[in-house]
Amino acid sequence: MSFPSNLPPAKEVVRLLELPALIRRVGERLTALRAERRAVERELKDREARAYLAAEGRSAQEREARARVLLAQDPEYQALMKRLDQLHAAIDVATEEKNTLEHERKAIYGALVDRHAQVLEMALAQGLFGVRPPAPRGGN
Repeated sequence: MSFPSNLPPAKEVVRLLELPALIRRVGERLTALRAERRAVERELKDREARAYLAAEGRSAQEREARARVLLAQDPEYQALMKRLDQLHAAIDVATEEKNTLEHERKAIYGALVDRHAQVLEMALAQGLFGVRPPAPRGGN
């Protein structure tokens, strides 16, 4: 939604009331995605450690190289790496969605506050509250 909004004020209020639940749902999805990402990362580290321990070699560099070859041939490790990439992308999308919804909420709220202030200023200027504002004084 672009701002300033072209929605009637009543629909802006309804949208403003809907947004917190939408933001909360995206936040819950983000939490679940991050939890899954941590679990996948732990599993990957475990597999990497096991591959390193299983790899034979005279030096640490040689064992590390052989461990990488073992991991490259492990279909489960490759599936976990692919899932980790998917999780990173999903987290980026959900974060952007949450940011957009939060921006929309702030923009609508600001527009409604501004509109309310304009109405109050007009009412005060017309003396609808039984008091007229003081006349502006010329000066410095």
